[in-house]
Amino acid sequence: MKKKFLFLGVMLIASLKLLAGNIDYTQIDQHARQAPVKIQSDLEKLTKYLSKPAKNDYERVRAFYTWITDNIAYDVKLFRNYRPSRYQPLSPTDVLKRRRAVCQGYAELLQEMCRRVGIRSHVVGGYSKGFGYVPKATFTTADHAWNVVEIDGKWHLVDVTWGSGGLNDKMQYVKTFNEKYFLADPEVFVLNHLPLAPMWQLLNCPVPIQAYAQGEEQIKSHLAKNSSCADYQSQIREFESKSANERDFYVARMAYEFNPDNPIVLARAHMDQANRLMKSVPRHLTSREAILQAVDTQETALEQLNKAKSLVKNVKDGSADQEKQLIASNIKTSEQNLKGLKNALK
Repeated sequence: MKKKFLFLGVMLIASLKLLAGNIDYTQIDQHARQAPVKIQSDLEKLTKYLSKPAKNDYERVRAFYTWITDNIAYDVKLFRNYRPSRYQPLSPTDVLKRRRAVCQGYAELLQEMCRRVGIRSHVVGGYSKGFGYVPKATFTTADHAWNVVEIDGKWHLVDVTWGSGGLNDKMQYVKTFNEKYFLADPEVFVLNHLPLAPMWQLLNCPVPIQAYAQGEEQIKSHLAKNSSCADYQSQIREFESKSANERDFYVARMAYEFNPDNPIVLARAHMDQANRLMKSVPRHLTSREAILQAVDTQETALEQLNKAKSLVKNVKDGSADQEKQLIASNIKTSEQNLKGLKNALK
């Protein structure tokens, strides 16, 4: 009997075509798989080795894709125990040392390799139809991450996690190279990958989350009826013009507008901003002016936390329980800090 595999996040496996022309990656793949062991824990040396024979950026990204899929295993234990609010992303260097990661680690590693050779890339979070997916269910939390890369002025979709293998029905990781998720066709990729921010669908008329939830037939119907209704290129340019913190809010606001059933991303953005503000207050305040400034900063942080609290207060399915606890704890800390600062002014 043929073994069935559930690719990480995949219940629906479509035929994804390559968009890089008729490039033969045989030699690049072979080169990537022959990387000397002694350089495989050194990100700089490994990236240079993988890039060396590449004639263009398609081949560079392919070398990175092939090496990562061949050498990084999916961290099933972390996947089982995954809690978004407690997850601490591994650095690309840590992923190399551990040789295990969940989707975020895979995507961060590919992004870092691309950065080192001057290829623009971003990690994209979103909703997958994968392990544990319930057809036609409402999507309330993001569960997957992948990449977009720009080559020759055009953005492409890459999922190095799903390209590396999958989980079988016993939740055991089985490594199986799959090139279908390398530079995938957006109209096929969107059948089982929906980014939080619709601009990363790379479609002129993004698929609404309602159509995505209903299934493949509704997605294809939407694509057939709508050829152009948005300019994702201008949205991406605006996104890239912003600072890192501004990008977080840009995506979070877009994600909430796209899917109001998931307020968690925007709530986290407010919470992260509050934490940055609280950490910016000096430990030693030597003047009344400094204390007044600290009060203003703490009040702004508290406003951000209350916005986060308001966003998640009506989430009843348990998906935001950890965020609610963290927000409550941070509000308590902020109020205590603010009280202490105001007492110091008396």
